[in-house]
Amino acid sequence: MKIHIKKVDIGKEDIIIDFTSEYGDAEAFWGTRPLPKAKADYEVELDITDELAWGQEVKPSPDKKFSIIMKQDDIYITGILEKVYKGGMADFRLGKNLIQLELEGKNIPTGGYVTIKIPSIDMYEVNS
Repeated sequence: MKIHIKKVDIGKEDIIIDFTSEYGDAEAFWGTRPLPKAKADYEVELDITDELAWGQEVKPSPDKKFSIIMKQDDIYITGILEKVYKGGMADFRLGKNLIQLELEGKNIPTGGYVTIKIPSIDMYEVNS
């Protein structure tokens, strides 16, 4: 996914970026070196490391479009839940990007738009 970094905050342990994309704006943890630059564009992969539960952090979405929105301290990502595998893994589509999730629940419907509520997201620069 292509992002534009608006701001970089380098803390003692974490690098937090404030970014914008074609799907919306949010903050993310930056997970690769070299350090990112503000006011620059990057091609990234998204990683959601939280374990999610159907009906709690993952719910059907009335919105039928891909989006990333930050409200207070949470990030809401809307995309399509494409497939759920035995063992708790799932494929989540955000535009052209496929993100693997750890998802708990029974009778989880696939093929429709869902919104994921998470406290954080990790981004990694894609090596071209």
